[in-house]
Amino acid sequence: MKIQIKLSKDEAEAFKNFSGMVKPEEISDDDFMKTVFVAGCEALNQQLQNLVQKYAMENQEELAASGITVVEGDDGQVQLMDSEKVETEEAVEEA
Repeated sequence: MKIQIKLSKDEAEAFKNFSGMVKPEEISDDDFMKTVFVAGCEALNQQLQNLVQKYAMENQEELAASGITVVEGDDGQVQLMDSEKVETEEAVEEA
């Protein structure tokens, strides 16, 4: 896949300065740009996950009314589950 990003003059200069300061010499410009792009995607994904988890914790009643149960794990991670599935699992555990 090829991705092309058009930067303004100021953005291009900022990236060039950033790259010049942090890019190891043994890494090609293309590989460095890929690394920066992928790291940015991963950071954005983490931010979105955090926002979804925050929303889920703050809106548990609204989600429950829609048939979604918010389950918080021991590690603090939040999962959204179908309420019917949660009730079935709880009934199995009780039996």
